[in-house]
Amino acid sequence: MTPSDDRPPTGGLVWFDEPAPPRATEQLSRERIVAAALELADREPTGEITMRALAARLGVRSPMALYRYVGSKDGLADLMADEVYGLIRAARGEGWRAALDTLGRTGWQAVRAHPWFARLAFSRPPLGPHALRLYDDALAELEPLGLDAATRMGFVNTVLGHVLGSGLALLEERAMRARAGLASDRDLGAAAAPYLERVAARGGHPHFSRWAADPARHAPPPQSFERVLDWLLDGLATQLAD
Repeated sequence: MTPSDDRPPTGGLVWFDEPAPPRATEQLSRERIVAAALELADREPTGEITMRALAARLGVRSPMALYRYVGSKDGLADLMADEVYGLIRAARGEGWRAALDTLGRTGWQAVRAHPWFARLAFSRPPLGPHALRLYDDALAELEPLGLDAATRMGFVNTVLGHVLGSGLALLEERAMRARAGLASDRDLGAAAAPYLERVAARGGHPHFSRWAADPARHAPPPQSFERVLDWLLDGLATQLAD
């Protein structure tokens, strides 16, 4: 048995792999593969891509050529997710609330640009260099508060949970609209109108029907992403008063 045979299983995590990917060629490199994968995922309503489609986009005949650079499809998912983590920031030098507020707002920008990221972030451990930098910056701003380790990470994950949960809802809605062919709220409203009229005529759900008939029902809701983020930060602040 060699020393490498005695290592625990890596679960396909690209960060644990040895050795580094091969030297880039004119056609292929880890960076080109990840960039093309992001572009493909952004175009798909579900965010799901295949290695075959990725190979075709890069102009290579066999998907096997890609594995030399990313290890596996899970390895590609690690790299894609970490690329988006690189778009998220936690402000430094302005205190814990500014750090987490920036994390939430830049995270929301990132998941709106790449909704599939929310699914990958829930399914792959955040151990890439961009993810570690983000956590380190956020934790640095929490350090002066004297909180225990679990609570410090709990503060960060409360905000990231809001980001990723909102992103996952956005992804699922986009996929639903694509399946149903309802690209806009107007399309959805037109398709639902006959059904809602029947519901109202039966009189079984008067409060819902009154809401559905209100022309102001599509006004901006009070629970915007930013407003909920403020509520979360207010709640976390109460933990510091104990």
